Amino acid sequence: MATRHPDLIKIWVDNQLGTDPKMKPEIYQAAIEEAHRLGLRVACHIYYLDDAKAVIRAGADIIAHGVRDQPVDSEFISEMMARSAWYVATINLDETSYIFAEPPEWTKERFFQAALQPALRDRFSDPAYLQKTKTNPRVPIFKRAVANNKANLKTLYDAGVKVAFGTDSGAQPQRIPGFAEHRELQLMVESGLSPLQALECATSSAAALIGLTDRGTIAPGKLADFVVLTADPLADIANTEKIAAVWHRGKKVSGPIETFSQKTD
Repeated sequence: MATRHPDLIKIWVDNQLGTDPKMKPEIYQAAIEEAHRLGLRVACHIYYLDDAKAVIRAGADIIAHGVRDQPVDSEFISEMMARSAWYVATINLDETSYIFAEPPEWTKERFFQAALQPALRDRFSDPAYLQKTKTNPRVPIFKRAVANNKANLKTLYDAGVKVAFGTDSGAQPQRIPGFAEHRELQLMVESGLSPLQALECATSSAAALIGLTDRGTIAPGKLADFVVLTADPLADIANTEKIAAVWHRGKKVSGPIETFSQKTD
């Protein structure tokens, strides 16, 4: 992987709720050591608290996706702080496994509908999909994972652990690029972070995690990447969806979000 000059290495230390073999410690230890020898940082996909502790002790730089099986403890917090490791909760990841079959009111709103591809819109209204999702025996597990993830995010943030931002958007169709990012901000605020804290995780902290110094804040000499809103997101984080314009590298590249019907008429 290093020959392809990646920004960092990500390894998967998880067993998909018991359905796959879990990566052995001697493998992820060797991977982390070799990545570090080559000057690359390592993010570890985890689910369980015990695995999160183990990969941090092995030298992992980033915990990718939150601890979801139980509350984090003082030992884990101390390990994260001592190694100055980053934590990315990705609450949206588990929520998408069930939320569109319920569905909440925000799925009817213009912003969400504009983000859907036609095939995905059809899926979310398909009786077979709705029935399969509602009767999935893992749904209670996913809901507990979301609740644990939220609580752990708040605990770690308050303890001073470095928290950044991620969504896994695009990894599966229901993790919708362009919408998942806004939903993740809302979930972070539901976890107990203030809107400003959530936004900082998604901007300046995210840039710091990747090691990019030319973006993440609006300041002289930095890339002019920003979104113009019609309402204050600090008053309500859902206001990040009220987009008037998107600017990229100092140029306006998009105006307000249009409805799906407007795009196809």
